[in-house]
Amino acid sequence: MKILAIDIGGTTIKSDLYDALGQSLGHFREEATAVSIEDQTNGILDQVLALVDDYQASVGGLDGVAISSAGVIDSQAGKVIYSGYTIPAYQGTDFRLAIEEGRGLPLSILNDVNAAAYGEFWQGDYDTEASLICLTIGTGVGGAVLIDGKIHFGRQFSAGEVGYLPVGSDRFQDIASTTALCRNYAAMTGQDQVTGREVFAAYQRGDDKADQAIRQFTEALAQGLLPMVYLLNPDAIILGGGVMAQSAILLPRIEQALAERIESDFFLPEKIVAAGLGNEAGRLGAVYHFLQEHPGLSK
Repeated sequence: MKILAIDIGGTTIKSDLYDALGQSLGHFREEATAVSIEDQTNGILDQVLALVDDYQASVGGLDGVAISSAGVIDSQAGKVIYSGYTIPAYQGTDFRLAIEEGRGLPLSILNDVNAAAYGEFWQGDYDTEASLICLTIGTGVGGAVLIDGKIHFGRQFSAGEVGYLPVGSDRFQDIASTTALCRNYAAMTGQDQVTGREVFAAYQRGDDKADQAIRQFTEALAQGLLPMVYLLNPDAIILGGGVMAQSAILLPRIEQALAERIESDFFLPEKIVAAGLGNEAGRLGAVYHFLQEHPGLSK
């Protein structure tokens, strides 16, 4: 079986071929996303169709196309129904029309954070009916919720937009993103801006301000996670994003901060872990979603 997985982001489009077990067939590609903020245009659909045509020609046909994409995605209609400023003119893009009707290939498509959650679930050590909270921490904070092994999409396919949740007088992503961590450390040290790597390098040198910034960051994460844990009672919390390369520093602090705030250890999830698939999570999750949407094709 040959499933073309395409992961569409605001800066790059990554693609590869997979079999029904999630094994790469060795055809990875990466290209810049055709986006013009200045002109408020994008050429993403043309890029995707070119990839489909090229892969079909080079490998002798495809069994389907599995897409993970930024934006709010109506997975049933196969269409982008909301997109932020990073991908202008993307709202309304109809992948189902272009690929299923235009190319005659089965399609599945879902939001990139939901796809990453499915990837971690599929390839991780979880029960088939596990319930998970998955966060992607970066410029903002994205989220996905699995209940009994299924993504909870919500009425408008926007469930999991946890970055907008109020935490005190702030939004969750304004205090618990990598952006917030860097901004706070820069303010403490009188710098215009710093990177996450610089914050953790300073921490490793014994910088007290870096330690303080990291503590504030992990406490903010715990504060935002607390109501999610009460509401959803998950088996596990999976934390992704580049900052989780520092999981050895962050996870013990997050676990401690959550334990200090929760009513009883009884309510704590079984585990809090760092995502393990890196940037392949979205593609693998897209493949898993495709197999769920088209179960007859994998038999």
